Amino acid sequence: MMKQQSYWRVLQPFIWMGIFIVAVFYLINVFNTQNWFWFRNDAVNVRPSRMVIFQDGERILVQPGHPDFIPLADAAEQSLSHINNSALVDVGLSDETLADYAAAGLILELYYDQPITFNSMARTGKPTQLLIPVEGRHAGQGLAFLGGNGRWWVGAVRMADPAPLLTALAQLGYTAVVTEPAAPATN
Repeated sequence: MMKQQSYWRVLQPFIWMGIFIVAVFYLINVFNTQNWFWFRNDAVNVRPSRMVIFQDGERILVQPGHPDFIPLADAAEQSLSHINNSALVDVGLSDETLADYAAAGLILELYYDQPITFNSMARTGKPTQLLIPVEGRHAGQGLAFLGGNGRWWVGAVRMADPAPLLTALAQLGYTAVVTEPAAPATN
């Protein structure tokens, strides 16, 4: 009995040190990401309130009541619920890229009434709009560019599985480049 008590007394400082190190690591990430659930690699509030599809220069507004709204919103929610990166993808949308998107290709813009929360080690801010390239520049990578207040920010998140969204677009008659999950991210 005495040996067991002394054994635990010796181990106790190491246990407390381990708990302290884990707590410090967790709290540093909380302060860095401004998110208590940074470790989950998912997203909250990803069901869009309205969407805009740009296909070869044509703009199609999809909002509640539009026949394509529910299948697209369900697919967007499913694809965006899990992300596949621990840092923002280091890419932005230049004026030239945005002009290309407006003239040709296929992109999907998602708009939200409440900011999206990405639970990730990446500091994503509080985006209220996402741009997903389906055909054209940056397509086929599962990227969702972040934005808010009518502006696109630098950086994107990578969907773990964009297939539900791309499949829904294809079923609704929009050309989808890729209907397979994106390759795992290295960042």
